[in-house]
Amino acid sequence: MTRSNPSAFVLVGPTASGKSAVAQWIAEQTGVSIISADSMNIYRGMDIGTAKPSPEERSRVKTFGVDLADPTESFSVGDWLNAVKPAFPFDQAQGRQCSEPPIVTGGTGLYVKCLLQGLDDLPTADETLRERTEKMPLAELQTEARRAAPEAYEALADKENPRRLTRLLEGKKPSDSWKGEMPTIIGLHVERDELNRRIAERVEKMYAGGLLEEARGLAGLKLSSTAQHAIGYAEAFAVLRGEMTEAQAKEKTVIRTRQLSKRQMTWFRHQLKVEWVEVADFPDIGKLVLEISKVWKKHGAVPVKGV
Repeated sequence: MTRSNPSAFVLVGPTASGKSAVAQWIAEQTGVSIISADSMNIYRGMDIGTAKPSPEERSRVKTFGVDLADPTESFSVGDWLNAVKPAFPFDQAQGRQCSEPPIVTGGTGLYVKCLLQGLDDLPTADETLRERTEKMPLAELQTEARRAAPEAYEALADKENPRRLTRLLEGKKPSDSWKGEMPTIIGLHVERDELNRRIAERVEKMYAGGLLEEARGLAGLKLSSTAQHAIGYAEAFAVLRGEMTEAQAKEKTVIRTRQLSKRQMTWFRHQLKVEWVEVADFPDIGKLVLEISKVWKKHGAVPVKGV
């Protein structure tokens, strides 16, 4: 019997576009599960600064891709693919997926692309290289990664993420199957001024919700380079060290998040095939959900080759 690929509904968008809230709303109404395609949601204990789904939300919807590693550990896209495999239970007798397609949502385009199209066999982690790159200034690491893999470097959504830059130096690359036709997925588009307003509001909520206290609990750990430099946390650590005021940290976090959102949109537009839904056209979440469901129905659940 020929095994069919599992499938999923995919919803992408930049940080603060509201995709997680939409996915949660749909999942609660339909009973399907959610896969978080967010490279920062994988870390346990980093909750406030990552806008991770709350324990209460996860109690109502089965969620994959969250709290997979300690922030002291390195974590790869291959690790993430292995972790989300249980979201696609397979019926051996029938040769097909035996659950409703889950909703995949997040802003990490690499995770989404690898889930849809898979990875080549990747070289194992080079611990000597990783020890060296963890000590390198970000600018030096960016220069080395650009020199080693210029095309892959330009495609990175987050060029300030040391872990992703190190992966380029290790020779990790997408599967050749990426050369094939990419299925159409759905994205939320938010006009720039409105997205910037949402980003600033989110940063204020992070600090009001206890980001500094959360960062204080992490500061004594030997964090991975990714966790150390994570947007929001790096600035919070600087406040705790007396290197920034809280106001300066908020401003820097807003700026870095805006920059990330631009890189995310560049990735989505160049690396994925996305039909965009304009959020401003549907101010009520119920109407937005109906529009997304309509577009999903038009294209159907997309095949998943990475699990």
